[in-house]
Amino acid sequence: MASKQQLESKAVAALVDLNRRERAGERTGDFYRGTVQPAVEAAVAAGCDRTGIHADADRAYGRWLIDNAGR
Repeated sequence: MASKQQLESKAVAALVDLNRRERAGERTGDFYRGTVQPAVEAAVAAGCDRTGIHADADRAYGRWLIDNAGR
């Protein structure tokens, strides 16, 4: 079974990937329902803070935007 930290990291990564896909103009409904939502719910069930997960994902996506500016 995955640890709390692993579940949180997976949820953050899924949310960042969702943002990248949305930015690229992809349809993301199925990805959200099939990947993001289950990852976030598993992390929350393990005791992670939903707001913290989203905040961490926002920061990670912001770093990705900065690192990839102009590409």
